[in-house]
Amino acid sequence: MDIFVVTGTHFSQPGEVMSFHADERFADVFATDLVNVLRADLDPETLQPVDVSSWRLGLVAAQCRRLAMQGIDIGDIDHTAFADTAGFDVWVEKVEAHGLSALAVDDRELATVLAALRGHQRRTCPPDLLDIATNGGRYVPLTSEEIDGLCERLNCGILPPPEVNIVVELDGGLVEGVVADRPTKVRVVDYDVEGADPDNLVMVPRDHGGPIPASVSDWAVESDCIDPAWIDRLDAASAAEAPAAASVAGE
Repeated sequence: MDIFVVTGTHFSQPGEVMSFHADERFADVFATDLVNVLRADLDPETLQPVDVSSWRLGLVAAQCRRLAMQGIDIGDIDHTAFADTAGFDVWVEKVEAHGLSALAVDDRELATVLAALRGHQRRTCPPDLLDIATNGGRYVPLTSEEIDGLCERLNCGILPPPEVNIVVELDGGLVEGVVADRPTKVRVVDYDVEGADPDNLVMVPRDHGGPIPASVSDWAVESDCIDPAWIDRLDAASAAEAPAAASVAGE
């Protein structure tokens, strides 16, 4: 699925504003709104609002006006440096969402989604809706705290990272635990079947040759083993050890 990500920065405000859209037309409308806010905050008399068809030209004109106000001759800098020098920009990127659901809605639709989530949060979920919330029992329903976090992400237009981070913990060759940064399901396939109960083995298909027996176990990563902060610390520790390991290897 392709989605259009609109990102904007402001010369007097830190951080970025981001919005996600399934339709490029809606992305252009949002980008136009951001540009018109910049123009109004910069010089409302000289920089009148622009329409959707000319928001990019309106952005460049605002950047040029900002540079002139700073006493910078636009002839002295490359046009690709306008945004960095002026201190603000608006851009649209088309990205393909792999392995996640990208919710792209307008403001009116978002209001309904948020209202439905808050209603679900405050009332006991009836059986028919519980079946939807759990996808037929595949998932554990979101807790009240998780719904709070989801509503916050939707309000801020934040998508989860495209990559799922999974850590498999081993002890003595056996899987002792699985930690992830979001709900997921991991299947461990063990081809060492010596001493295993034949009734518990699965004939695992292969790309080449016939299926072979293996022991297959499922690890459903739910709230008790979702720990993105711990995974971040693990990554940081691994990154810190990498230079030291390279130095030892080179000696």
